[in-house]
Amino acid sequence: MFYGLNQSEGKVLNHVLGITDSLYKKVFHADMLITCERCLGFMDDKKFVETLKKIAKTAQERSLVWRLHTQMWAANQCLGLPGDFMECGVYKGYCSDFMVNYLDFAKSGKTLFLHDTFEGIPEDQRAGSPVRPGGYSDEGLFESVVARFQPYANVKVIKGKVPDVFADGCPEQIAYLHLDMNSAAAEIGALEVIFDKLVPGGMIVLDDYGWEWYRAQKDAEDKFFAARGHRVLELPTGQGLVVKQG
Repeated sequence: MFYGLNQSEGKVLNHVLGITDSLYKKVFHADMLITCERCLGFMDDKKFVETLKKIAKTAQERSLVWRLHTQMWAANQCLGLPGDFMECGVYKGYCSDFMVNYLDFAKSGKTLFLHDTFEGIPEDQRAGSPVRPGGYSDEGLFESVVARFQPYANVKVIKGKVPDVFADGCPEQIAYLHLDMNSAAAEIGALEVIFDKLVPGGMIVLDDYGWEWYRAQKDAEDKFFAARGHRVLELPTGQGLVVKQG
């Protein structure tokens, strides 16, 4: 289960998997991640699996299972904190929809703010991003995401360029933040405005932090957090995790 590989890369990885399958009883391989003999405890979580079956519509969406586990763990830890939830970089809303369902977010007493241009990365924020012009800008994307979350009164879908769009809606306190904008300039711009709104114990999940393709984001974010006495935990999923200190 690999995506974004050319034919020769796929053959190499299939060979590796053939070897590991013969040596180990439990091999996980998806989303450019291979592990052997891990518990995969999140797949024993009945609600997590049921939510995956309900929300994931494609093989690519199902492949993100370990990244989803990271997000759900962090978001669940933040439910008991003061402040709202926030995501910058929404695309089709898959991860947010998964979270809303898995956490029964409608009953949380919190609001989820979803920010995106829904038209791809702005030209002045494209430096260092491997995303092609027009990427993540499907026709009718904004309208489809609005419709996706229409049943949830406590989810706000806000269209515009980050961080300028925060003027149209931004929580006073943030318990959980997910950044997935594929742009160093956009994510640092967001952090400069909202990091101080994150409550002690609040968490930030950086979707692209550990991917070599997005090295510009890692370098910029390492510098940003170091200046504030924080360090990012790089995860095997390609994500980064930050816990706000008191």
